[in-house]
Amino acid sequence: MLHDVSAIARAVGDSPGPEEATRALCEAAVPGLADAAAVYVDGAVWHRVDPGDRLPTRWTGHETGDDAGEEAGETALLDGRLLAVPLRAYGTVVGCALLARDAGRPPFGPADLFAAGQIAVPAALTIFHGRRDRRQVEIVETLERDMRPGAPPDLPGLEISYRYRPAAERVGGDWYDVIPLPGSRVALVVGDVMGHGPAAAAVMGRLRTVVQTLAALDLPAEQVLHSLDEVAQRLAEQTITTCVYCVYDPVLRRCTIASAGHLPPILLGADGRAEVLSPPRCPPIGGLGRTPFETMEIAAEDGSMLVLYTDGLVEVRGEDIGQKVEDLRRRLSDGTSIEDLTDAVLSAARADDVTMLAIRFRGIPSEHVAQWMMEPQPMTPSRVRGLVRRTLDAWGLASMTPVAELLASELVTNAVRQTSRPITIRLLRTDHLLCEVSDDNHRLPVQREPGLLDEDGRGLYLVGQLAGHWGASRVAGGKTVWFSMPIPG
Repeated sequence: MLHDVSAIARAVGDSPGPEEATRALCEAAVPGLADAAAVYVDGAVWHRVDPGDRLPTRWTGHETGDDAGEEAGETALLDGRLLAVPLRAYGTVVGCALLARDAGRPPFGPADLFAAGQIAVPAALTIFHGRRDRRQVEIVETLERDMRPGAPPDLPGLEISYRYRPAAERVGGDWYDVIPLPGSRVALVVGDVMGHGPAAAAVMGRLRTVVQTLAALDLPAEQVLHSLDEVAQRLAEQTITTCVYCVYDPVLRRCTIASAGHLPPILLGADGRAEVLSPPRCPPIGGLGRTPFETMEIAAEDGSMLVLYTDGLVEVRGEDIGQKVEDLRRRLSDGTSIEDLTDAVLSAARADDVTMLAIRFRGIPSEHVAQWMMEPQPMTPSRVRGLVRRTLDAWGLASMTPVAELLASELVTNAVRQTSRPITIRLLRTDHLLCEVSDDNHRLPVQREPGLLDEDGRGLYLVGQLAGHWGASRVAGGKTVWFSMPIPG
């Protein structure tokens, strides 16, 4: 018989976790209450103490602890020498303790049943809370993994290097994104929500989703930040976010940059000279509200590189951040690679998230671009088919000609019907064949399956069925409808 049940129960309850509590229960029960003890949780033995060799047959016959406890519903004497104690917390059975006495000891009595029930209660509570806490941690970790920026996609016309490390291995408020846009353009985003931990991560996740949605609408860079600011005013009051949003066009070799209170990008020229850019000064997202955002446009020469980053890369307590940005520029000018530079930063202990996105501009060769402007006339679709055929033959893509010229003529036919002004047709060859048709009508087409007697709607239906991808977006002065097809081989 245990002499001080209350003290033992407190010791079990003071265990730091479920495993320690089950060990404490078994070690407290043997030998004071029983000659062997085992605790079952989720059908498995978490801890077991059975030094005796004259234990009951049911003990050595692998009695299932959970089944015994659940069937009993309360502390049960299965026979005189085997005791099943369900571990119950808040009405839920979380496991079972089995206690056994060997033949040289008196059978269990009422006082033993009471003592076993008393020390089982704190063990059950510890297991219950430990399992609940672990589930919550697993949920948080799963959400954090989902919110971590993943590897950016491989896109034509640019090479990407990136580094991301949250403070204390927990996702914070930093993020980056590389978002494909129509016309082989790409949006480049780096943002930083003020603060750390789950609260900042939650705001970051919402704002990141908003940016991706706005980018998918192909809005101008300044409009993306303006709309993001409006959303932030509603979603995250008293939260400040800095963000830089860039759009790179590999055909025109131009890059548009809009910044909301973010640290200035650094442009490393093809000649190795680094320059700290100065986008128009605009306040952070979620600050003043109703802020007009402005952009700057730079030449994105082939071989040059744009470096976007958050303050965790350069900020050091007690030092001027402007000087640290200048140090970063100088190191880039000296030929330090992005990988070596950021790895050195990441190897040091940092109290803030560290994020860096570097884009090496490569452009799309001019010989892989064909563009025409044509009047919207009845013979225009036929002329476009001929232009597409000759262009694909010159590119060595004759096998794609039948489908490509059919789909291009369908888009042109729709444009001819909707506008009286010149239509622009553009073909781009990258790892895909891209065809764009632009006109001055802002109304976006909607794909639907035509009925047997419908005369309209079949062209876009064909595009949707035969193209790899297709889409439409509003642009300044009208809209662009496009389709893409993978290039064989």
